[in-house]
Amino acid sequence: MGLGSCRKGKVRRTRGAQGEKASVGRGTGRWLAVALLLLGASASPAHEAGIGSGEVHPFVVTGVVPGRENARVLEAFAAYLAERSGHPLRLRFVAAYEDLSEVLRRDPQAVGWTCGAPFVEDRARDGQQLVAVPLFHDRPEYHSLVIAAADREAQSLLDFHGGILAYSDPRSNSGYLAPSWYLLRNHHRLHDSFRLLLHTGDHERSIRAVIGGLADVAAVDEYVWEVYRRRWPEEAARVRVVQALGPFPFTPVVAGREVDGTTLRRLTRTLTGMGETPAGRRLLEQLYLDGFVERRPGFYRPLARMLEELRQAQGE
Repeated sequence: MGLGSCRKGKVRRTRGAQGEKASVGRGTGRWLAVALLLLGASASPAHEAGIGSGEVHPFVVTGVVPGRENARVLEAFAAYLAERSGHPLRLRFVAAYEDLSEVLRRDPQAVGWTCGAPFVEDRARDGQQLVAVPLFHDRPEYHSLVIAAADREAQSLLDFHGGILAYSDPRSNSGYLAPSWYLLRNHHRLHDSFRLLLHTGDHERSIRAVIGGLADVAAVDEYVWEVYRRRWPEEAARVRVVQALGPFPFTPVVAGREVDGTTLRRLTRTLTGMGETPAGRRLLEQLYLDGFVERRPGFYRPLARMLEELRQAQGE
């Protein structure tokens, strides 16, 4: 998506069972810089939009919400949440889930919209708190979709061995954890399965990497794909869904460890009650969501188990 900038990367080569492999890390490779420019990467790592005066805390967003021009809706969403919960918030875009985690670590009164896998890790490390979970097709779940060019003959992610995989973020459930876990369950490892891992920065850019022929396959958030398909149907027609992994717990709204219980309950009630107000219903429609529900942190236990399986496989 177009909300945060893509981190610069360089090609880091490692040797696997099939010979020399490449993955993307820090620094800048010349060809990758050109590729990311073609994908429309932003040069700025973060953007803040104020929604009021006085002492405020960040409402942090990265690649979980789709839309190339979605800042206006997210500003309205942050303002709605702040006004109705009484917890002053300022919208802040960041480039990656690690940046989001760092903001909530430094300001434990902050709120964010993150991914399920980072939430599992950040709750254990930083005491992050669960506020609410969005409803997508009336369920607090979504899939990781394996996508490829419309004319590509393939039945699963396994059919792209030796190709180029585009992924949004190394901490993304749908973009990285889910395909890694699926491959592990089928006796493969991600870094040994592809000749290059293309770090795009968000799911929308992963989709465009496949459309533009920069990647053979991508694993993307089902929610982002559906919004993309609705908004840009001609572009989306050049891609097809090869496989759906999941379902998994949807991307949560979370709060820092020092948000007190009363404020946390107000934040939760504000989100779960959005369907009861005209402004809330309008925002849900603009976000292509059906509402929010309250869940306990244990709802994300399936992702914790996936992370643990991968750690054990890596010998950590």
